[in-house]
Amino acid sequence: MSNAPTSVRPPDAGDTAHQFFAVQELLSTPELARFYTDLLIHSPTTIPSVRERQHLSKSTAYKYANTLAELGIAEELDEYDEGSARWRAEPVSGDWTGEMTLEIGPTIIAVYGAVSVDEDLKLFVDRHGQASLASAVISTLEYLHGETTRRGVADDLGIPAVEAIAVTQAIERIVAVIQQYDPTLVDKAFDVDVHERAIEQGPYQLIDE
Repeated sequence: MSNAPTSVRPPDAGDTAHQFFAVQELLSTPELARFYTDLLIHSPTTIPSVRERQHLSKSTAYKYANTLAELGIAEELDEYDEGSARWRAEPVSGDWTGEMTLEIGPTIIAVYGAVSVDEDLKLFVDRHGQASLASAVISTLEYLHGETTRRGVADDLGIPAVEAIAVTQAIERIVAVIQQYDPTLVDKAFDVDVHERAIEQGPYQLIDE
C-alpha cells in the first residue's frame, strides 16, 4: 500500500500564498481535485495508474499532472514502474478567514473533486451551492466525531433529513479513505465507523500497487 506523506510545507507567508493559489485551483476544477486526491493517496504512483482508476483520458491525465507540478504540489520522480515515471503529491492545507475561519485540507479538496462523479454530492451542490458543501463536510466530521447526529446535521445545514443522510454518507465514504493523508485530520479519532461496503461505493479506493 502507498505511504502517506508525513510532512507539509513550513507555514511562512510565501508558503501560505502558494498553498492558497493551489487550493483555489483545485477547488475550481473538480476533475483536477479528483486527480490530485488519487495521486496523493497512492503516492508514489504512475500517471497511467491514476488514469485507469479515475477513468481519465491520457491527455487529460498528463495535463493535470503538469498542472499540479506547476502548482508545486506534485513532482515526477526518478523512479519507474513498467516504463512509466512515478509521481508523488504532497498534502496542502491552510486556514482561510472571512466571516468564519475555515480549515481547508485534502479532505475538502477530495469531496469537491468527487462532485464530478458522485450523484449525491452533485445534487447537493446543484440545490445548495458549492459553498454549502464545505459546511456539509464540517458537519459530517462533527457527526463522525460523535458531536451531532445526522438529524443534527440537517438542522445545522437547514436541509431536509433525507438530504442530510445522503450527503453525509457520500462525504464519510471519502473521509474514511483520505483521513490518514490529511494533516488536519490525521491525529483525530472518529467515534463513528464507516462500513467497508460503504467505502467501496466511494470515488476513491486504496489499491496496492
